[in-house]
Amino acid sequence: MYIYSVKCRVNNEVATAWESFFIDKHLDDLVKTGCFTHYEFIELQSDDPMSTYYVSNYYYKTPEDLERYTTEFADELRHDVVSRFKGKFQVSRDIYEVLSK
Repeated sequence: MYIYSVKCRVNNEVATAWESFFIDKHLDDLVKTGCFTHYEFIELQSDDPMSTYYVSNYYYKTPEDLERYTTEFADELRHDVVSRFKGKFQVSRDIYEVLSK
């Protein structure tokens, strides 16, 4: 099992809209690609007064699943986020392999 982890620093002025968009649409859209088995959506506890931090962890079975997501779906789904929140967030992405549960 692998985890594609996306950490977002979101300006507080759009944090509520960001959270609603992710919960109501974006997270399910990623799972509907068939590349991921499930997700976690987490708000990080932070003392940053200007931003809210979210982490989306998307679980997948093989490296080929992530490759398929990246080549077939990522551009469109990322564009959807950028079109709504351009200039209001920063993103970092990491990939993990689960070694033990």
